[in-house]
Amino acid sequence: MCWGTPGRVVEVDGMYAKVNIGGTIVDTVVGVDGVEVGDYVVVHAGLIVGKLSEDEVISNLAALTELQVSNYVSDGLDESTAREKAIEEFKNVVNSLGIDVRKYLRMLENQRKDFEVVSEEGFKIPDNAYVYRVRTTLADTDYLQVVHYTNYLRFCERAWSELLANLGFSYSRLIHEYGIFIPTTEVSYKVLTPSRLDNDLELYVWVENIGSKSIKWRCVVKNITTGKVSADITHTTVCTDTALTQSLEIPKELVEKLMKYLVENT
Repeated sequence: MCWGTPGRVVEVDGMYAKVNIGGTIVDTVVGVDGVEVGDYVVVHAGLIVGKLSEDEVISNLAALTELQVSNYVSDGLDESTAREKAIEEFKNVVNSLGIDVRKYLRMLENQRKDFEVVSEEGFKIPDNAYVYRVRTTLADTDYLQVVHYTNYLRFCERAWSELLANLGFSYSRLIHEYGIFIPTTEVSYKVLTPSRLDNDLELYVWVENIGSKSIKWRCVVKNITTGKVSADITHTTVCTDTALTQSLEIPKELVEKLMKYLVENT
């Protein structure tokens, strides 16, 4: 996930513009039409890539504040100190953009409530969930060292693949002995709080539904480092032949094994 930086245009000269970003004037290239002095814009790699309303700027800064809080917590600060430090930093940014700080604080409070919902207590993890642990690496993150959202999908697929292997139905066995694949056909996910480089994650996996030809997996990703839930993901997989030409019945012995992890209506 790549982030642009919000700022306010202070000067426009043809295809070039000067933008105030947190009190620093930055030379940029104008990449969108209709940019004028006073506009709020988003800048990425020295290029103005979009225009923003004041509310959008405040929303972006509130989200970035939460990311900074998470960063400081990862560095060893307690959450109260981390939040106070991050808010003071971003209040200076808000002031430099000429935005009413009170609007930012109201937005931040709403944003914080959203983040608080995703604490561990906000999710009921079934006792029979399969647990898989992973530590994030540099390859999992973007240039801000935040885990890219697509990697949560990979983590979860790896987790339920390990669950299958633990039941004696590794993917290689399914292919070579049973002649089947179980490719993913549908995904639903929410990325709730950020994970960063070298964070320890615990993935809780269970089965929400077993059809005659399909399996619906649920995976909740908890960040052990921050104590927050990072993602909530479901995969629906369909049993097919290895040529992917037709759907097939799930082997009965696999269904029997999966019943151990079945938790309906969670």
